Amino acid sequence: MIKAHVKYFGQERDEHGMPTPYHSYLVVSSPWQEDESAVASVIPLAERSPMPSVSDKLTLSGGEQQAYEEILALLRSLPQNQELTELIDKE
Repeated sequence: MIKAHVKYFGQERDEHGMPTPYHSYLVVSSPWQEDESAVASVIPLAERSPMPSVSDKLTLSGGEQQAYEEILALLRSLPQNQELTELIDKE
């Protein structure tokens, strides 16, 4: 299983010291039924985090790493995340 906390943030700070904008996600990728298949899921952790049109991504080859990379590509492609700094804390 792959588990990561993925954050996208701007350089400005609000009155509480939080970066603005701030988008935060939990991404989990785990094996699926067939060999080399896996599913990755993304869950928003911050209130205003934009979401891709799908929150789960199934891949039939490449395993957990491939599913993880595909869901990350979806997060990176969101217009609201493209100009922000990305920070990944992968377990």
